[in-house]
Amino acid sequence: MTPKNNPLVPATELQLTVTRIFQAPCALVYQAWTNPAQLSQWLNPKDTACRSVSADLKVGGHYRITMDCGKGEHIASGEYLDIIPNERLQFTWHWDHYPMPDSVITLTFEDLGTATRLTLVHAGLPDREDVTEHSQGWNRLIEKQANLIEQNQFKTA
Repeated sequence: MTPKNNPLVPATELQLTVTRIFQAPCALVYQAWTNPAQLSQWLNPKDTACRSVSADLKVGGHYRITMDCGKGEHIASGEYLDIIPNERLQFTWHWDHYPMPDSVITLTFEDLGTATRLTLVHAGLPDREDVTEHSQGWNRLIEKQANLIEQNQFKTA
């Protein structure tokens, strides 16, 4: 059982897992998660524009993603908990507009030579509906990310 007084441990045990093999080196897949210019190109759901991404990539550093869907602003933010370049990235996930408890995302990057296996675990989701919605969202976003990486379409600025 997880301790209830530890703010870094998700409040619930509900989680989702998404795994994808990218036809790209591990460093490129990792960079797509850590470079704000690249994050802003794929980390926006359908019919949503990513207006800004800021990231202080260090343990204890914070990130903030501002998206606009035309009906209003959606902001995701959190704190980096664990960083092992090209291997693991873990951070809290918080929606500013949605009364959901902070959750934790853990990304594992497995170097397969010319390919990379990415495993995303999003833990601490409040209910099954959130698991379903976030699972659909992460699958779509990772597909978008894979297309940009594999077709070498990331803008560098």
